[in-house]
Parts: sequence; structure tokens; C-alpha cells
Amino acid sequence: MTTPTVLPTPGRRIARALTLRCPECGASGLFRHWLQLRPRCMRCALRLDRGKPDHFVGAYLVNLILAELLFAGGLGVWLVAVWPAVPWDEIQYVAVAAMLLSPLVTYPFTRTMWLAADLIFDPPKASDR
Repeated sequence: MTTPTVLPTPGRRIARALTLRCPECGASGLFRHWLQLRPRCMRCALRLDRGKPDHFVGAYLVNLILAELLFAGGLGVWLVAVWPAVPWDEIQYVAVAAMLLSPLVTYPFTRTMWLAADLIFDPPKASDR
């Protein structure tokens, strides 16, 4: 286990989170699989749930908002690109698939981003390891 001697900058924490790495030390392998976060970072032993029972409720909210924005943006681009001959039947089926898949695709990124934001506003303490 190695603990960073210098706290990473907020920008570095965000960059690490966007690449699904530990915002604290930069180690990879935070996820057991796409939807399950490990309890601790394998390198620095940072507790990834921060010990609060509702820690990732914010991540779920951010995930939902991001998925909705991606869907709305993609739909808007598609409509503008094919206007006025809009294939409404195709859009109906693609929209359902996109709304089911987009939260699953963005989930790990929102979990690590929420962790990074939490670490920026509430730096890790000894009890977090």
C-alpha cells in the first residue's frame, strides 16, 4: 500500500476519474466488473465508498442526468441530419435502446467522477484508508 505524499490537484483527480483510475493515486482496477466498484483501491487502500451509506446517490443522479443529456443531444443531431424525412419508426426503437444502454455505459465514469469530486471537497483522512 502506498499513500501519496502530495495531494493531487483537482484537475489531476478529474483526469484520473475520467480514465477510471483512482483519483487519489492513479491506479487502475477500481472495478471488479463494469458495474461493481471494489471496496478499496488496490494500491493506496482508499475506501471508495468513503464510509457514508448514501455516498453514491449523487453519482446515480449525475449518471441519470448525463444519460438524458447524451440521449437528447444524439436525438437532436439525428433529427437535424435527416430532416424533413424523419424515420419515426426507427427513432422509436433506437430511442428505447439508447435510454436503456446509456446509463449502463456511463455508470463507471460517473462513479469515479463523483468520488473525485468528493475527494476535492472533502480530502481523504486517515480513516479513509
